[in-house]
Amino acid sequence: MREMLQAARMPRTYLQGELSGDLPGADGLRAAGVDVVTVPGAGHNVMFDAPAAFARAVAAVQGSR
Repeated sequence: MREMLQAARMPRTYLQGELSGDLPGADGLRAAGVDVVTVPGAGHNVMFDAPAAFARAVAAVQGSR
């Protein structure tokens, strides 16, 4: 799945939860042009753990495009 994300030729963003710790391979994602965004207060299930912060992150990504 990560390879597909890296190879896609469109704007891409990977949302990760702050409580999940460091994202293995984040540097590779960034090198492939993927924005890596950490959502504060969220764990693995970002949209359930911190729904308001998730919505803000998605809105920010959409607003930047």
